[in-house]
Amino acid sequence: MLSTFSWFFLSVKGRISRQEFGLGFFGLVLVDMLVIRISVRLDPGPRYYDSPPADDLSVLRLLLMLSLWPFAAILVKRLHDLNVSGWWALTILAIPHLAAALHVKYWIPYLALVAALSVLPGSKGDNRFGRDPLARAGI
Repeated sequence: MLSTFSWFFLSVKGRISRQEFGLGFFGLVLVDMLVIRISVRLDPGPRYYDSPPADDLSVLRLLLMLSLWPFAAILVKRLHDLNVSGWWALTILAIPHLAAALHVKYWIPYLALVAALSVLPGSKGDNRFGRDPLARAGI
């Protein structure tokens, strides 16, 4: 169980299906929302001029930065299922600039990307990144 869990969230090798991607992404979003909710509850309230600058490394920022790796791992494995190199995941860094150029809210392109990766079927059969996740599940 632990090895499957660590492979799913920490490894960038292999492939995952649409369902695994959707569930993993949704689960990570829920965990991040929970972390933010708890940190807001633990915060004593607004601190105006006596607060440290916004660029400090708070526990919340550290936890959210640590959650970037599992997001990247499931994104790369989903791209592998589409028979696309995981390096294309770096294009996600261009999304804020694309949103600004198109004059849309920054989260809309992210939502479109997640929706597309959740809907597009993976390549059938084994590919250069591993076995077909549907064949692995016996579907």
